[in-house]
Amino acid sequence: MITQARMEQAPKIVIIGAGPAGFRAAEEILTRQPDATLSLIGNESSYNRVQLSALLAHEVGVEQIFYQPLGGERHPNFQHIQAHIVEVDRSLNRLTDQQGQHYHYDKLILATGAKPHVPQINGTDLDGVLVFRSLRDTERLQARLARARHIAVVGGGLLGLEAARALRRNNTQVTIIQQGPWLMNRQLDHKAAARLRASVEALGITVIENAGVREISGLGRVEQVHLHRQQHLEVDTVVLCSGIRINHQLAKQALLKVAKGILVDRQLTTSDPDIFAIGECCEFEGQCFGLVEPGLEQAAIVADTLAGGSAEYRGSLNVSRLKVVGEQVCSIGDIHSAAASTLAKVLTFEDSEHYRKVVLHNGRITAAIGIGEWPEFRQIREAILEQRPLRWWQGLRFANHGRLWPEQQDSPQNWPEQALICQCNRVSRGQLSTAISAGACSIEQLQQQTQAATVCGSCKPLLTQLLTPDNQAARLEKEQGSNTLTLSSLLACCIALLILLVPGLQPPESVQQSWRLDKIWNDGFYKQVSGFTLLGLTVLGLGLSLRKRFKFKLPGDFNYWRLAHGLIGVVCVTLLVAHTGLHLGSNLNRFLVLNFLAVLLLGSLTGLSVAQSHQLPLRQAKGLRQWWSWLHILISWPLPILLAVHVLSVYYF
Repeated sequence: MITQARMEQAPKIVIIGAGPAGFRAAEEILTRQPDATLSLIGNESSYNRVQLSALLAHEVGVEQIFYQPLGGERHPNFQHIQAHIVEVDRSLNRLTDQQGQHYHYDKLILATGAKPHVPQINGTDLDGVLVFRSLRDTERLQARLARARHIAVVGGGLLGLEAARALRRNNTQVTIIQQGPWLMNRQLDHKAAARLRASVEALGITVIENAGVREISGLGRVEQVHLHRQQHLEVDTVVLCSGIRINHQLAKQALLKVAKGILVDRQLTTSDPDIFAIGECCEFEGQCFGLVEPGLEQAAIVADTLAGGSAEYRGSLNVSRLKVVGEQVCSIGDIHSAAASTLAKVLTFEDSEHYRKVVLHNGRITAAIGIGEWPEFRQIREAILEQRPLRWWQGLRFANHGRLWPEQQDSPQNWPEQALICQCNRVSRGQLSTAISAGACSIEQLQQQTQAATVCGSCKPLLTQLLTPDNQAARLEKEQGSNTLTLSSLLACCIALLILLVPGLQPPESVQQSWRLDKIWNDGFYKQVSGFTLLGLTVLGLGLSLRKRFKFKLPGDFNYWRLAHGLIGVVCVTLLVAHTGLHLGSNLNRFLVLNFLAVLLLGSLTGLSVAQSHQLPLRQAKGLRQWWSWLHILISWPLPILLAVHVLSVYYF
C-alpha cells in the first residue's frame, strides 16, 4: 500500500498532449514509477494515429486504434483528462484550460505535436475541403465518401498516398496532386519514386506531379481545382495532405525558447528545467522530427530522466519503413543532400522486385533508400549511427546481390562485438553476449544486467534473437520437383563425365553396311540437325538462367522453370554425344566442348545442391546453393562467344 507521506513527496507530473508521444511518455513513466502522480491531458482520447488510413479504408475498426487505458489498481495516481490547455503559468507551475479549470504541476511534458498545414490559397474555406490528421478528420472523410465522385488529394507524401489509397476503396475517382517533382520527394529519389508511382497508378489513382494548387473554386462548395501550370480539375472534394505546422503556441505563451520548434537539450529539457518537450513540437540541435518513432524514443528518455536515470537523447535518424499503397518503402537519412556531396559514392542495386540505394561518404553510409523488402535495414541503420566503415568487397557484393553483408549476418548474433544493439543506453552486442554467457537467459535479466531495452524498448526483438541460438537442426523446405531435379542432374553429370573419360567412338571396320552409326556425327545433314538443335536449346537454357537476374518474368512458378532448365541440360548433353561421337575435337572446338561440359557439370552440381538442400543444415545448404550457382554462372559467360565463333568458322570460313 502506498503511504500518504510517499504520495505527498511524489512530484506531480503533467503531460499535455495525448497523441502517440504523450501516451508513450505516460506508459514509460508508469513502468518505472507505478505510483507516480501523473495526469495526461489531451483534446481527445489516445489512439494510434498511424492507423487512421487503415480506419479510413475500413481495414480496422475504430475500437482497434485506441490505446489500452492506463490507470486502475496498478496506477492509482494516474488520470486521463480530456481538456484543451490554453495557458501555462511558469511562476505558479499552473495550467489553465479553455473552461478556466486549473491544474498544478511539478514537472511538465509538452507533447503538443503539430497540426495540418493549410496552404494560403483561395477556396480552402469552401465546403468539401478537408484535412486528414485526426480521428475527427477521418470521420468527416468517411461521411464525405458517400457523396464524393472525384477527390483531389493535395500532397504526394506518405500521408497523401495512404489517404488516396483509402479513398479509392469505394471506386471513387482519386487524383493525387504533387507539387514536388515526384512522389515522396523528400524521402525517395526519382527511380524509387517511379516504382512507387507505378504501384499507385495500378490501384487506379491518377498522379499529377510538378503541379501545385493555385486556387480552389466553387459556389459555396468545391467545384474545381486550378493548378499552377494552367490546368484545372473538376472535383467535388479536396483533401489537404500538404505537410504539418508545429504546434508550439503554448510554449510561446509560456515564454520558452522557441525556433522552428521548442528548443530542448539531451534530456529533452526546455529553457525551463521543470518543463520538457517531446515529439513533433520539439527541436533538437536544429532539427524537428515529423515521424512517430523519434517521439517514442524521446518519451522513453524523458521517463528515464524523471526516474533519476542518465539516458541522453542524441538525435534520431529520419527513418521510414512502412507499407505504402502495398509497397514496402525504406528510407534512412537525407538521401538528396547525402548524394549531392562531391565526396559521396553512390551504390545502387535494382532487379524486378527491388530497388536499393546506399550513399557513402569516406567509406561510411550516410543515407539509404529501398523499394521492396530489405532484411539488412536494421544493420544499415546501426552502421549509420555508429559510422561503421564498409570495405570495397561489400560494395561489390551490393552491386551483384543487393546485400552489404553475408546473409547469415542478418542475425544480431553475427554482428561485430562493438555494434550497438541498444542505442539509448549504448549497449553493444559484445556486452549482451557476455551477459548471456554469464547466465542471463531472459529479456528481463538482460535488462537488469545491461540496461538494454529499458528506455524505448525498440531493441527487444534483437534481444530475443540473441537469446535464441541459431537452430542447427533448421532445414530449408523440400523444393517442388526435387526428385526429378536430382535424377536429371545425376544423369547429365554421368553423360558429361562419359564424354570426358571415354575415348571417341570409331567407325566400323566394314564400309559395306547400308547404314552406319558414325553417320550421326560424321554425316553433314545429321550433324547440322544435332548442332542447330543443340544451339537452340543452349540459347533457351541461358535465357531461363537469366530469369531472376534481369527485369523479365516468365509465367508460372519458378520451380517448374528451374526443372525445365535441368531437363534441357540432360537433352543438351545427350545431343552433344550425337554431335561429337565422344570426340573432344581440337583447337577452338576443343575449348568449346570443354567449356560446354564444364557448364553442364557445374549445372548438375547446382541442381543437386538445390534438390537436396533440405537434407543439410540451413546455413550450409544456403552456402552450397549460392556457391555452385555462381560458379555455374561464371563458367557460362564464355559459352555464347565460343558458340558464335564456332558457327561462323564452320559456315563462313
